[in-house]
Amino acid sequence: MERDRKKVHRHGHHGRHRHVSIDSYAYISGLKEWNTPYKVSFALLAILAVITADSPAVSIMTMVFMGGLSIGAGRIKSGDYFRLMLVPAAFIITGGIAVLIQVGTGAESLLRIPFFNTNLYITKESLGQSLGLFGKAFGAVSALYMLALSTPMGEIISTLGKVKVPSVILELMHLIYRYIFILLETNAGQKEAAQSRLGYCDMKTSFRTFGGELANLLILSMKKSGEYYDALESRGYEGNCLFWEEKKKLMKKQVFWGAAYVGAAVILLILF
Repeated sequence: MERDRKKVHRHGHHGRHRHVSIDSYAYISGLKEWNTPYKVSFALLAILAVITADSPAVSIMTMVFMGGLSIGAGRIKSGDYFRLMLVPAAFIITGGIAVLIQVGTGAESLLRIPFFNTNLYITKESLGQSLGLFGKAFGAVSALYMLALSTPMGEIISTLGKVKVPSVILELMHLIYRYIFILLETNAGQKEAAQSRLGYCDMKTSFRTFGGELANLLILSMKKSGEYYDALESRGYEGNCLFWEEKKKLMKKQVFWGAAYVGAAVILLILF
């Protein structure tokens, strides 16, 4: 197990396997043995609480609680966790800035900057909305990460099947999810080959190389899809993917963490 953790840590930082880090973390997480339907319900409850409570205190608590659960109980390295959070953070910050900055006269603004024939300004209301958006988004993402970093996709899909999600949607989810990794692996090989031939030595060469990679990836993806389908048929695929599923008991410790989160959210709503 420790060897696997070191392997995932190494791949999460170097080489062509960086894209499998989240999937690998799910298989070695300390939360992997939690009951999957409970984990899915827990994450959805947290997201619902963040959205409906409309409280910065609840959003911050959710972010800290879920992050602590992933790092502490899940034994994900803190550096890796924050590195993974940088990806959604870029989109969240961009959206928050769009809400924060207004365009117009800005008569009652906190900050106003002339911009051509108008003004860019920030008001108390836009600042509050932007901070609220940041809190809700990061709280929801932390809850999703708690689930994604501790639960293999096959188990999540199986749980969705138990709530009567149409089988065709589940099949597409699984096949697309697996195929994404095939494409990423193929693209990583292309990029390594291009770098070894100085394909990114300057801006002009980089654009030409990138265009060639995209064109080649389209051809390879079509070839890989045929090979993927042949592999499915050779294993008896008839339109339904069947997977072995491990049954996991719902333990008192798991219920404790869920109750602790709900209790903290209720207390914060009463206080603030």
